[in-house]
Amino acid sequence: MRIRKVLVGCTIILVALIAASKVLPLVIDAAYPRMRASTRAFQVGSVRDGTYEGKAFLLPVSVRVRASVSGGRLQSIDILKHFNGQGKPAEAIVPRVIEAQSLGVDIISGATHSSLTILKAIENALEKGSTP
Repeated sequence: MRIRKVLVGCTIILVALIAASKVLPLVIDAAYPRMRASTRAFQVGSVRDGTYEGKAFLLPVSVRVRASVSGGRLQSIDILKHFNGQGKPAEAIVPRVIEAQSLGVDIISGATHSSLTILKAIENALEKGSTP
């Protein structure tokens, strides 16, 4: 009888994990367009001079950055933390953002999730210095 309860419990947990693994990617993918729209619309020129830290978390990627603005231009972005799984190539987006002076740059192919999380962390940092 005890073994049966354990098996039923394990089966329920297994079914829940399988369901979550199917649903979670759909939920995250559905959020991409909304997140992308906010990063594309962000105006770097509206940020006061200073150094700002920001972070973003988009399961399972976590990013923390430091961005410096001087003379109304984005001067540098340092990635302080990037828990990325296989998304390390996404860090190549940083020079693109600085060159374009915009968060509306193309996502790194093959590292979409990490690229978007990095852009959201940069946006989070720069929002702290945005003029109203």
